[in-house]
Amino acid sequence: MKRLVILVLILVPFMAKPRQRDTCYSGLYLKNLYDLKPEDYAYTASCWLWFDYKNKGFDPLKNAEVVNARQAEFTDPYYAAADHSMRLASETGKLTLIHDWQLKNYPFDRQTLLIELEAGLDTSKMILKAAPGNFKIHEDMHLPGWHILGYSATETVAPYNSDFGERQLHGKSSYSRITYQVNIARDCWGLFFKLLIGLYISFAVAYLVFFVPPIRDQRFGLSIGGLFAAVGNKYVMDSNIPATISFSFVDKIHDLTFLFILATLILSVCSLRIAENGNNPKAERFDRRSAAIVLSLYVITNLVLITVANKG
Repeated sequence: MKRLVILVLILVPFMAKPRQRDTCYSGLYLKNLYDLKPEDYAYTASCWLWFDYKNKGFDPLKNAEVVNARQAEFTDPYYAAADHSMRLASETGKLTLIHDWQLKNYPFDRQTLLIELEAGLDTSKMILKAAPGNFKIHEDMHLPGWHILGYSATETVAPYNSDFGERQLHGKSSYSRITYQVNIARDCWGLFFKLLIGLYISFAVAYLVFFVPPIRDQRFGLSIGGLFAAVGNKYVMDSNIPATISFSFVDKIHDLTFLFILATLILSVCSLRIAENGNNPKAERFDRRSAAIVLSLYVITNLVLITVANKG
């Protein structure tokens, strides 16, 4: 009898039914996006999140997390039968999400906002699937200064070079992940003219040198005044737009304008030297040609930079 008891005790672990892996079908309804803060590398989203699953003893709300959230607050958990074979678990979320704002083309920038939902158990125990057609955006959601280009959900598996203490995984693990992404673009043209109208006026002031006789002292004052106005516009803009370590579109436009204003000053000196040699008609022809070349090159290079930035 003792031998039989010992044999049963030995065989019970092998006879126990292994835990089944549960596949959870996730859906997300995005209610709002707000507090888009490039200076904080963050934005905030409010949403409804739900899972359809089979295992009654399993709670997906406690076994999933938003991995790119700086702060996450979930409320109003709800459990019900989804249909005759599936169960439903849902909750409301308010998420402050980390986002690396790409501002190289500001104010023509486009952003891809991500919500990365990851399973709390490795792929041997839990799989996340994006329920077809179950990622939606509230139709009345409005982003001031932005418009939505599109949205999508993709499924991936995130590998980790750690077993997080589960030794049976032998130092490596993988977790199922769903990435919800929303593509937005800035309403740029009004902001573009607001930011750069002062810079273009500075160039226009400097450009007037070509219509002033070379012997007039006011000619050099126009170029120098335009240059200082452009530099002042740059400092004001740097203090009012998001900082970026890349050489941005705004930096290129300013540096281009600095170079062309400097060019008007150099060409003015050349015209003055020609006039001082007693050849005023030649100096006037030089000014007319310089005016045409400078304006053409400045307009063309601006259009090229704007086109490249606008296309991203």
